[in-house]
Amino acid sequence: MTTLAAPERNEEVGKEEPPITAEGLLRRRARQRPEALALSDPPNTEALRLGRSRSYSYGEADAAVDALAAFFIEIGLKPGDKVAVQLPNLAVQPLTLLAAWRAGLSVALLPMLWRGYEIGKVCELVEPKALIGVSAFAGGRPAEELCRVAAPHLFVRFVLAFGQDLPDGVASLDEAILPRSGARAVVAPPRKGPALISFTARAEMPFVPVPRNEDELLAQGAMTVVALSLDSRDVILNPYPLTGPAGLALALAPWLISGSQLAQHQPFDYAAFVQQLLATGTTVTALPSPVLEELAKDRVLEERRCALRRIGAVWTTHEHALPLSLGTGALLFDLYPLGDLAGVVLRRETRLSHSPLPLGPISVSENGDAAVFVETRLRQEDDAAAGGARSGEVLLRGPVVPQGARKAPLLPDSEGYVATGLRAEIEQDGVAPSLRLLRDPELLHHGGFAIAASELDGLYQAFPGFLDAACFSLSDPLLGDRIFAAVSPKPGEPVSLEALIEFLERRRVAPYKFPDKLLVVREVPREASGRILRAKILEQV
Repeated sequence: MTTLAAPERNEEVGKEEPPITAEGLLRRRARQRPEALALSDPPNTEALRLGRSRSYSYGEADAAVDALAAFFIEIGLKPGDKVAVQLPNLAVQPLTLLAAWRAGLSVALLPMLWRGYEIGKVCELVEPKALIGVSAFAGGRPAEELCRVAAPHLFVRFVLAFGQDLPDGVASLDEAILPRSGARAVVAPPRKGPALISFTARAEMPFVPVPRNEDELLAQGAMTVVALSLDSRDVILNPYPLTGPAGLALALAPWLISGSQLAQHQPFDYAAFVQQLLATGTTVTALPSPVLEELAKDRVLEERRCALRRIGAVWTTHEHALPLSLGTGALLFDLYPLGDLAGVVLRRETRLSHSPLPLGPISVSENGDAAVFVETRLRQEDDAAAGGARSGEVLLRGPVVPQGARKAPLLPDSEGYVATGLRAEIEQDGVAPSLRLLRDPELLHHGGFAIAASELDGLYQAFPGFLDAACFSLSDPLLGDRIFAAVSPKPGEPVSLEALIEFLERRRVAPYKFPDKLLVVREVPREASGRILRAKILEQV
């Protein structure tokens, strides 16, 4: 494959080529096309209390990364140290990641929806030396939350943040990211740990770290670049956070490898998204298929200013992406986020049918040269119990799949396969066998988050007004799973969804874990072993 092996030639004589790493690719782009626009903010940052919208050329982006990396080094962070980063999809988010990598740090990425409960749990797992956030976001005060988390955790030495009116003790990054006159370029040291740590869940395991090295991140980006034929003329509009496989597959590495422009967007706002799509000349984006259908109904894709030539449908975990009735000549593709491990990008063969997820090697071709980026396999279960259909847990291996876990459930097996936590069955409808993902009542998927049902059970059961409680879910084409709670109240206790939500808010639990509704039951159905029978709960709905 030529995408990484033969980047654009550097015409500057006497300068050593930067390494083919994420931050090295940024430096290469800055030398090749310093004035080209590289990064931009959403248009509604002031409404979100994030200050004015910013944009960076490649030269400005590289200078900002140098300045921030130098700051990290000056305050005493050492190569191999971990920093936890909770930033929305602003231009400073990828700049902060790249600066941390240029300083030799490992980055633990925290979703913006996480609160003190979740942040505290993962801090105990990875022990970051610094927490990085923003002063305000969408009515909240994330930097204050980071301070509350840092207080009992003595391993956290710094709380750093962008924005105004920072809490006492929080160091501002707004000045740290400004280039300094005469400063020398920072040379990244040899890496001592993973580049990136994201987090997922498995049944009975609410917080599972997913360590990634830069080769895996770049392989994920190369798959997207090659599959979609991206180049420096493209503008990628990214509505997905980099904390999950959809954002990683669509945005960070594809932007650096292709030398394109990256427009960040978060939280999702339909009107702001349309405005940004048209104003930036977006050529590539991906969304849940119901949102794409809304764009088609509103005739956005027929606007003269609409430059889209690559349109992706992002699958929810257990639902097929919808057929798209888009009256456009753009290339359509499907993006499968698989167990928070990888994002598989597949071109659609027909406009009205999704691309099935292949069983076996998944290769992408460029100029007649094909490479396998990921391979799928099933860990077989009892065929007879599945009515003759072969089903099991989906396993992955390949250059895009994280291999750095040291223990279960992400420890690669003897053949290099990693378990996704997803279940699927084999379909034989097409020429080659493919996989159909199945629902798992013990592992929920809501708005891009994997959630262990056991975690929600414990949170709801802790409410003082309940004798017992359990979560259950119903399928939703946009969110994946819609979350509900079955509760058995104490005698004489009033049942109130508002009271449960207030209780969870006091515990600083992320709002996506709040149930939409309560179902009052005499008792939560269980096996003799105590295992909750969620199907029995659903029978009462």
